[in-house]
Parts: sequence; structure tokens; C-alpha cells
Amino acid sequence: MILNPEVDPALFYDCQWLPNIDWNVKLFGAHIHRVKADWRMPEESHIGFEIALILAGRQETIMENNAYSVGEGDILIIPPGFKHVSQCVSPNGMYYFSTHFNVDDPLFRQEMIKNNQLFFPAGTETNTKLQKVVHSWIGMVRESGEYTTADRFRMQIALFELFGIFSQMISTGLEPGIAPSAVHYAKAIMEAIQSRFKLYRKDESGERAFRIEDVAASLGISPGYAQEVFRKVYGYSPRHYLSETKLHEAKVLIQQPNLPLNKVATLLGYSSLAHFSRQFKRWTGTSPLKYRQSLSPITAEH
Repeated sequence: MILNPEVDPALFYDCQWLPNIDWNVKLFGAHIHRVKADWRMPEESHIGFEIALILAGRQETIMENNAYSVGEGDILIIPPGFKHVSQCVSPNGMYYFSTHFNVDDPLFRQEMIKNNQLFFPAGTETNTKLQKVVHSWIGMVRESGEYTTADRFRMQIALFELFGIFSQMISTGLEPGIAPSAVHYAKAIMEAIQSRFKLYRKDESGERAFRIEDVAASLGISPGYAQEVFRKVYGYSPRHYLSETKLHEAKVLIQQPNLPLNKVATLLGYSSLAHFSRQFKRWTGTSPLKYRQSLSPITAEH
């Protein structure tokens, strides 16, 4: 390293660093959807956040016993774990954009949920900022479904712009009583779940095996403590997170009309389509085929 002779070397003894950033960030399930007047989604919840922008028509969403009437230009945020039911209430149908995203940073998730700002009417300052990001995604939609690496980087850049907008609305700080070590273990457990999900390991029933005991042992903690810290940091159990992850992945795959349902079952690690269909119906109350049939063709208009 060559130093400028005019710079006092003593300054280099006072060293300051930016923090390490170790986040798992995911953007998934983004789509533009035109639906008929009788469209209705059954009650569901997600492991990540959902953001919906109504482009035409009106949607009614019942979430955690609160009703939201979401019209043209309005934006609704649905946090992780919030049960909700949505339906079209426009006689001429509805046109909307929706996407799900997730970040495993406990501070962000907790503060977003505590902040309780979920509905952003058209014309408000925050809505205008959010629309700019959402419309940048809409502008990237390709009818062919083929995306370059550059396209994917631009999508992720827009996601971080979204995080920047949200960060201006929320404060920072963990809930009282949550130690940094608990956050460390909870994140490690989440990463282990994601790793096992991707490895397509199967148990005797045909599903990928996951045992919290194995993960806890690898971290040097007890299974009970592993369950406790995960629930305290993320708000639900590790097994619930795994089930929700598989459900989300199933919905994303089912929405691909050219992908046979038996292939979807195989990709998710099930031994047969029948086994996958039974599990999907337990999750959603409907079969994979009926869920696919309820989705009208995705269209993009620019």
C-alpha cells in the first residue's frame, strides 16, 4: 500500500468499519393477474411479505379481522404469518400486480410488523414511492418468461429500493429480552431449513427429512432451546416455517402452466402426485389442479 506523504500515518491507527451484512433475501411469486368478478382466494398466510398494487378494479381483503378495501392505485402490504382472504368486488373484474419477498433479518421483520402501516392509499407520499418500485418490476415482465442475469439484478436492486422506503417508516431495535445469541441461532436454524429444503432429502413418506434435533445438535444447543429462540425471533416454529416454505414454492410452480403437476410434486420432493395433492389440500383446502384452474392467464400490459 502506497501512502500519500501528506497524510499523517497516525490517522491509520484509528480504524472504523462498516458492519458485516449477512442476509438471505428472496423475491418470488411476482405476477400481473387479470381476474373475473367472482375471483376469490381462500384463507392463507405466507412466510414472507406480500405487496399488492391494484391496477384496475377493487379488491377486498380481510386480514387479522380487519377489512381493507383496496382500489385502483392503492397498495396493501401483508406481513409474514398474517392470515388473510382476498376477493374481487368489481363487477367488471380486477387487474393487479402482486409479489412476495422475504428477508431473514429479525430487526426488519419485527419493526415492519410492529409499525402496523399496511395500507397505502393512492396519492399519498409513501404510495408514490412504492409505486415507482412496483412499476419498475411491471416494466420488466417478459411474456416469454425468459430473463437475463442483468434482468434479475435489476429486479433485486428494486427490492432493495423497497427496503429503503420501508426503513424510513420504522425504527430499529430488537424486542426486549431477545439476545444477540438468540438471533444468531435462529438465523442458523432458518439457513439449515432452507439448505435441507434444497437438498431434496426424503424420509420414508417421500418428503425431505427435517429434524430440529439434528439442527440443534449441529449448533450445540438443545432442541427445546432451538424451538424457543426460533419462535421468539421469527414468530413461528421451525416446522411451520418449513411447511410455509414448501407451500410457497408449490404455488410458484403450479402457476407455471407448462409444468405438469406430477413434475411439481417431484420437484418438491414428494413420492407421488397423489401424496402431494393430499398435502396441498390440507394446506389450502383445494387441490393443486383446482388451484391452477382458478388462476386466469397472466398478462402484462405496459
